[in-house]
Amino acid sequence: MSDSFKSSRSNERAAEIRAMVEADFERISQTRDPYGVMNLAPNCDIQLVRERFERYERFYRVENFRRFDDPELTVRAQEIRSALSRAMVAINGRENAMVDARRASQNLPGFVVPAHDDDCVHLGDIYFRDGLTYLRLGDLNAAEDCLHRAVDHDPTRGILLAYLHYARYKLRNNDPLVVEACEENLRRAASMEPDNVEVFIILMRFGLNIEDPEFALEALTRIEALSPEHPKLSKLRERFARLKARPA
Repeated sequence: MSDSFKSSRSNERAAEIRAMVEADFERISQTRDPYGVMNLAPNCDIQLVRERFERYERFYRVENFRRFDDPELTVRAQEIRSALSRAMVAINGRENAMVDARRASQNLPGFVVPAHDDDCVHLGDIYFRDGLTYLRLGDLNAAEDCLHRAVDHDPTRGILLAYLHYARYKLRNNDPLVVEACEENLRRAASMEPDNVEVFIILMRFGLNIEDPEFALEALTRIEALSPEHPKLSKLRERFARLKARPA
C-alpha cells in the first residue's frame, strides 16, 4: 500500500471525525432533552441508553483528539462529552424515580435502602481519567474541572478527593487559605481510603511541596507500611532527604 494512499485515507478519516464532531455539537446545542442529546428516541430502554453513552464516551476521550493539534476541535469534543454525561445522569435520575414510584405504589413496608448508583460511579471514573490526562498535559484548570466533576459524581472515594485538592494546590499555591484547605481535604481523603497507597503518594508530594517535613514523614511512613516495594518510593525518599537536609 503506497504512502500516498495511506495519507489520503488518513485525511479522509480525519475529515469524517471532524464532521461527526460538528454534527454532534450542533445537536447538543439545539436541545435540552437528554434523549435528544444522546441521539435516541424519547424514553427508550435504559440499556440502550447506557450502550450509546459508552460508545460516545470511548469516542470523545481527550487522548483521541490530541493528534489533531486543533484546540477548537478538542474543546468541542469535550463539551459534547460533558453534555452526554449530564444527559446520562438526567436519564438515570428519571429511571431511579420511576423505580421508586413503582416501589411506593406497591406499598412495600419498611425502609428501602437506595440502590448504589452505578452510573454515577461510572461517570466519576470517566471524569477522573480525564482529570489525570489533563494533569499529565499540564492543563491544571481543565484537570481541576474534571476532578471536581468526578468528586460530584462519586464523593465516596478518597483518591478522587486527593487528586482534586492536589490540582487546586498546584493552581493556587500562593494562597495560604487554599493551601490550608487542601491540607485539610487531603487528610480527609486519607481517612476515607486509609489503605490506598496512591492517596498517600499524593499526600507526600504535597508535604514535600509545602516543605513540611512532619506531614511528608507521616505520609512516607504510611507508604512504606502499605507498599514497601512501590516504584515511586525511592525518589520520594530522596526528595525527603533533601528536604530534611535544608537548614531550618
